[in-house]
Amino acid sequence: MSAKIMKNLFTLGSFVVIIAGALMAFFGSTINDEWEEMYAITGPIILVVGVLFLLTAIFSKNVSESTQAKYLGIIMIFGSILAIVGIFGGEMAGLISIGGSIFIVLVFLIWPCICLQGGKSIRSKIIGVANAHERITISEISKITGLDEPLVRDTIYDAIGQRQLSGNMTGDTFVRSGPSSTAYTSSMTREREVVKVLVICPYCGAKTEQGVGKCQNCQADL
Repeated sequence: MSAKIMKNLFTLGSFVVIIAGALMAFFGSTINDEWEEMYAITGPIILVVGVLFLLTAIFSKNVSESTQAKYLGIIMIFGSILAIVGIFGGEMAGLISIGGSIFIVLVFLIWPCICLQGGKSIRSKIIGVANAHERITISEISKITGLDEPLVRDTIYDAIGQRQLSGNMTGDTFVRSGPSSTAYTSSMTREREVVKVLVICPYCGAKTEQGVGKCQNCQADL
Protein backbone atom coordinates (compact mmCIF):
# COMPACT_ATOMS: atom_id res chain seq x y z
CA MET A 1 0.00 0.00 0.00
CA SER A 2 2.79 2.42 0.95
CA ALA A 3 4.63 1.61 -2.31
CA LYS A 4 1.51 2.48 -4.29
CA ILE A 5 1.15 5.79 -2.44
CA MET A 6 4.80 6.65 -3.13
CA LYS A 7 4.29 5.86 -6.80
CA ASN A 8 1.32 8.23 -6.99
CA LEU A 9 2.59 11.04 -4.76
CA PHE A 10 2.07 13.66 -7.46
CA THR A 11 -1.55 12.61 -7.99
CA LEU A 12 -2.11 12.59 -4.22
CA GLY A 13 -0.51 16.02 -3.99
CA SER A 14 -2.89 17.27 -6.68
CA PHE A 15 -5.91 16.23 -4.60
CA VAL A 16 -4.45 17.90 -1.49
CA VAL A 17 -3.87 21.13 -3.45
CA ILE A 18 -7.50 21.08 -4.62
CA ILE A 19 -8.67 20.63 -1.03
CA ALA A 20 -6.42 23.47 0.15
CA GLY A 21 -7.67 25.78 -2.59
CA ALA A 22 -11.31 24.97 -1.83
CA LEU A 23 -10.85 25.56 1.91
CA MET A 24 -9.05 28.84 1.28
CA ALA A 25 -11.72 30.04 -1.14
CA PHE A 26 -14.81 29.05 0.84
CA PHE A 27 -13.73 29.19 4.49
CA GLY A 28 -10.66 31.44 4.63
CA SER A 29 -12.55 34.69 4.22
CA THR A 30 -15.20 33.59 6.73
CA ILE A 31 -12.77 32.65 9.48
CA ASN A 32 -10.25 35.44 8.90
CA ASP A 33 -11.83 38.77 8.09
CA GLU A 34 -8.43 40.45 8.15
CA TRP A 35 -7.20 38.35 5.21
CA GLU A 36 -10.54 38.10 3.42
CA GLU A 37 -9.37 39.73 0.19
CA MET A 38 -6.21 37.63 0.03
CA TYR A 39 -8.13 34.37 0.46
CA ALA A 40 -10.75 35.47 -2.06
CA ILE A 41 -8.02 35.81 -4.71
CA THR A 42 -5.53 33.10 -3.70
CA GLY A 43 -8.06 30.36 -2.93
CA PRO A 44 -9.60 30.08 -6.43
CA ILE A 45 -6.14 30.31 -8.02
CA ILE A 46 -4.82 27.41 -5.92
CA LEU A 47 -8.01 25.45 -6.66
CA VAL A 48 -7.54 25.87 -10.43
CA VAL A 49 -3.84 24.99 -10.15
CA GLY A 50 -4.76 21.80 -8.30
CA VAL A 51 -7.23 20.81 -11.02
CA LEU A 52 -4.57 21.41 -13.69
CA PHE A 53 -2.11 19.28 -11.71
CA LEU A 54 -4.66 16.48 -11.51
CA LEU A 55 -5.46 16.61 -15.23
CA THR A 56 -1.80 16.49 -16.25
CA ALA A 57 -1.22 13.65 -13.77
CA ILE A 58 -4.03 11.67 -15.39
CA PHE A 59 -3.05 12.28 -19.02
CA SER A 60 0.71 11.97 -18.48
CA LYS A 61 0.61 9.22 -15.89
CA ASN A 62 4.03 7.82 -16.69
CA VAL A 63 5.63 11.23 -16.18
CA SER A 64 3.67 11.90 -12.99
CA GLU A 65 5.04 8.65 -11.54
CA SER A 66 8.66 9.64 -12.20
CA THR A 67 11.14 10.37 -9.42
CA GLN A 68 11.07 14.12 -10.07
CA ALA A 69 7.27 14.16 -9.88
CA LYS A 70 7.38 12.36 -6.51
CA TYR A 71 9.56 15.12 -5.06
CA LEU A 72 7.22 17.75 -6.46
CA GLY A 73 4.30 15.84 -4.93
CA ILE A 74 5.94 16.09 -1.50
CA ILE A 75 6.41 19.85 -1.95
CA MET A 76 2.77 20.19 -3.04
CA ILE A 77 1.53 18.33 0.04
CA PHE A 78 3.76 20.42 2.32
CA GLY A 79 2.60 23.67 0.73
CA SER A 80 -1.04 22.62 0.92
CA ILE A 81 -0.73 21.75 4.62
CA LEU A 82 0.75 25.19 5.28
CA ALA A 83 -2.06 26.83 3.33
CA ILE A 84 -4.72 24.91 5.29
CA VAL A 85 -3.05 25.49 8.67
CA GLY A 86 -2.83 29.17 7.82
CA ILE A 87 -6.61 29.41 7.66
CA PHE A 88 -6.77 28.68 11.38
CA GLY A 89 -3.51 30.40 12.27
CA GLY A 90 -4.87 33.51 13.92
CA GLU A 91 -2.90 36.69 13.30
CA MET A 92 -0.30 34.92 11.15
CA ALA A 93 -2.97 33.13 9.08
CA GLY A 94 -2.45 35.05 5.88
CA LEU A 95 1.34 34.84 5.96
CA ILE A 96 1.32 31.09 6.56
CA SER A 97 -1.19 30.52 3.75
CA ILE A 98 0.83 32.74 1.41
CA GLY A 99 3.96 30.73 2.24
CA GLY A 100 2.17 27.49 1.40
CA SER A 101 0.76 28.99 -1.79
CA ILE A 102 4.25 30.01 -2.91
CA PHE A 103 5.40 26.38 -2.68
CA ILE A 104 2.43 25.30 -4.80
CA VAL A 105 3.05 28.00 -7.41
CA LEU A 106 6.73 27.02 -7.64
CA VAL A 107 5.72 23.45 -8.42
CA PHE A 108 3.28 24.78 -11.02
CA LEU A 109 6.15 26.62 -12.74
CA ILE A 110 8.51 23.62 -12.63
CA TRP A 111 5.98 20.95 -13.68
CA PRO A 112 5.87 21.80 -17.44
CA CYS A 113 9.65 21.35 -17.64
CA ILE A 114 9.36 17.95 -15.94
CA CYS A 115 6.63 16.92 -18.39
CA LEU A 116 8.71 18.01 -21.39
CA GLN A 117 11.90 16.30 -20.24
CA GLY A 118 10.03 13.23 -19.07
CA GLY A 119 8.21 12.89 -22.38
CA LYS A 120 11.46 12.98 -24.35
CA SER A 121 13.12 10.52 -21.97
CA ILE A 122 10.22 8.07 -22.23
CA ARG A 123 10.21 8.26 -26.03
CA SER A 124 13.97 7.65 -26.19
CA LYS A 125 13.66 4.68 -23.83
CA ILE A 126 10.93 3.02 -25.91
CA ILE A 127 12.74 3.58 -29.21
CA GLY A 128 16.01 2.33 -27.72
CA VAL A 129 14.47 -0.93 -26.49
CA ALA A 130 12.66 -1.54 -29.79
CA ASN A 131 15.77 -0.81 -31.82
CA ALA A 132 17.84 -3.26 -29.77
CA HIS A 133 15.71 -6.24 -30.80
CA GLU A 134 15.04 -7.91 -34.13
CA ARG A 135 11.50 -8.78 -33.00
CA ILE A 136 9.77 -7.63 -29.84
CA THR A 137 6.14 -7.37 -28.76
CA ILE A 138 4.49 -4.29 -27.30
CA SER A 139 3.91 -6.13 -24.01
CA GLU A 140 7.61 -7.04 -23.80
CA ILE A 141 8.65 -3.41 -24.34
CA SER A 142 6.10 -2.41 -21.70
CA LYS A 143 7.59 -4.85 -19.18
CA ILE A 144 11.17 -3.75 -19.88
CA THR A 145 10.43 -0.02 -19.67
CA GLY A 146 7.71 -0.19 -17.01
CA LEU A 147 5.44 1.92 -19.21
CA ASP A 148 1.82 1.39 -20.19
CA GLU A 149 1.18 -0.63 -23.36
CA PRO A 150 -1.01 2.03 -25.06
CA LEU A 151 1.77 4.60 -24.62
CA VAL A 152 4.37 2.15 -25.96
CA ARG A 153 2.19 1.26 -28.95
CA ASP A 154 1.48 4.90 -29.86
CA THR A 155 5.16 5.81 -29.54
CA ILE A 156 6.29 2.90 -31.73
CA TYR A 157 3.80 3.74 -34.49
CA ASP A 158 4.73 7.42 -34.34
CA ALA A 159 8.47 6.64 -34.41
CA ILE A 160 8.00 4.40 -37.46
CA GLY A 161 6.00 7.14 -39.19
CA GLN A 162 8.71 9.71 -38.47
CA ARG A 163 11.43 7.24 -39.55
CA GLN A 164 13.02 7.22 -36.12
CA LEU A 165 12.61 3.45 -36.17
CA SER A 166 13.46 1.26 -39.13
CA GLY A 167 10.91 -1.53 -39.22
CA ASN A 168 7.21 -2.28 -39.18
CA MET A 169 4.46 -3.63 -36.98
CA THR A 170 3.22 -7.16 -37.55
CA GLY A 171 0.18 -7.49 -35.36
CA ASP A 172 1.39 -6.55 -31.88
CA THR A 173 5.05 -7.20 -32.69
CA PHE A 174 7.65 -4.72 -33.87
CA VAL A 175 9.96 -6.21 -36.50
CA ARG A 176 13.15 -4.26 -37.04
CA SER A 177 14.51 -3.96 -40.55
CA GLY A 178 18.08 -5.25 -40.71
CA PRO A 179 20.86 -3.38 -42.46
CA SER A 180 20.71 -3.70 -46.20
CA SER A 181 22.77 -6.60 -47.50
CA THR A 182 23.07 -5.02 -50.91
CA ALA A 183 25.96 -2.70 -51.33
CA TYR A 184 25.36 -0.10 -53.92
CA THR A 185 28.66 0.75 -55.49
CA SER A 186 29.35 2.44 -58.72
CA SER A 187 32.66 2.16 -60.39
CA MET A 188 33.84 2.90 -63.88
CA THR A 189 36.76 1.02 -65.32
CA ARG A 190 38.50 2.78 -68.10
CA GLU A 191 40.48 0.61 -70.42
CA ARG A 192 43.37 2.27 -72.08
CA GLU A 193 43.88 1.31 -75.67
CA VAL A 194 47.51 0.57 -76.33
CA VAL A 195 48.65 1.22 -79.87
CA LYS A 196 51.82 -0.58 -80.77
CA VAL A 197 54.05 1.07 -83.38
CA LEU A 198 56.42 -1.26 -85.17
CA VAL A 199 59.65 -0.30 -86.85
CA ILE A 200 61.63 -2.26 -89.47
CA CYS A 201 65.19 -3.18 -88.65
CA PRO A 202 67.47 -1.69 -91.38
CA TYR A 203 69.87 -4.60 -91.01
CA CYS A 204 67.67 -7.69 -91.16
CA GLY A 205 64.26 -6.30 -92.07
CA ALA A 206 62.56 -7.74 -88.98
CA LYS A 207 59.75 -5.81 -87.36
CA THR A 208 60.40 -4.60 -83.82
CA GLU A 209 58.23 -2.60 -81.42
CA GLN A 210 59.13 1.06 -81.28
CA GLY A 211 61.02 2.06 -78.17
CA VAL A 212 63.01 -1.13 -77.91
CA GLY A 213 66.69 -0.30 -78.19
CA LYS A 214 67.74 -3.42 -80.15
CA CYS A 215 66.31 -5.53 -82.90
CA GLN A 216 64.70 -8.61 -81.43
CA ASN A 217 65.96 -10.64 -84.40
CA CYS A 218 69.58 -9.60 -85.02
CA GLN A 219 70.24 -7.60 -81.86
CA ALA A 220 71.41 -4.63 -83.91
CA ASP A 221 71.08 -1.19 -82.35
CA LEU A 222 68.04 0.67 -83.62
